[in-house]
Amino acid sequence: MARPRKEGLDYFPHDTDAVNDEKIEALRMLYGNDGYAFYFILLERIYRTNNAELNISDAETRQILSKKVAITEDKFNQILNSALKYELFDKEAYAQKGVLTSNGIKKRAGIVVEKRLKMRAKYTEKVDKISDAETNQKNRINSEKTPESKEKKSKEKKSKNNINNIICSEIFDYWNSKGIITHKTLTDEFKKDILKAISETSAEDIKKAIDHYAEMFHNKGYEYCSYKWGIHEFLTRKEGYKRFLDDGSKWLNYLRYRAEGKQQIGYTYNYDDGGDSL
Repeated sequence: MARPRKEGLDYFPHDTDAVNDEKIEALRMLYGNDGYAFYFILLERIYRTNNAELNISDAETRQILSKKVAITEDKFNQILNSALKYELFDKEAYAQKGVLTSNGIKKRAGIVVEKRLKMRAKYTEKVDKISDAETNQKNRINSEKTPESKEKKSKEKKSKNNINNIICSEIFDYWNSKGIITHKTLTDEFKKDILKAISETSAEDIKKAIDHYAEMFHNKGYEYCSYKWGIHEFLTRKEGYKRFLDDGSKWLNYLRYRAEGKQQIGYTYNYDDGGDSL
């Protein structure tokens, strides 16, 4: 019998000096080790989900989690309010959907699931080659028509979609954080653009290209990057994200510009000034 497909993570990074983080330290100052246990026990539960979001909108779930942390429900709610206040979790996501997550959590989960997806694709390719060499074409076609095979493919497709949704959401939120053009909804078209770009390079390279474009666009003294793109144009135009990668022509020209001493160190911008809201 095949091993069940993994959902969520088996582990997540835990820095050895996490106790000194100002936000976590605030919980410990207010609630002692209960605050520390609360945060990391909930993190374990969040990373076990398939989309790095833990739904605690119902009272029964909060009651179970309270017992898991070994505190009362009242104290659980108190610590939860403080954790949201200090932005250990995303306040907006909790207010809208009753889920616990954050950009940092999704970023770390996205890195792992992206690697898992690539390893899974390599393994599938290898298995397919062996199967083609050893299996008669007719038997292979008949096997694909069995209910078990269809169910397996359905589960694989669902798992891949979950992974793709996490990665697309992470890239989409990262784009909006740069204050160029802020989009309200992650549409199917945007997902298609993001997945195509990732297939050509990687999620981390796409983020780096976004960083470079944002720096150039917000530099008021640099007149060669004043065009205002949305994420669709940035990812699909002929002179789109590839020219903003580390070895891209537009980024290399900008580095030469900075080297000439014309660039003021650093740049600032107002997120509310990000342009049209789509």
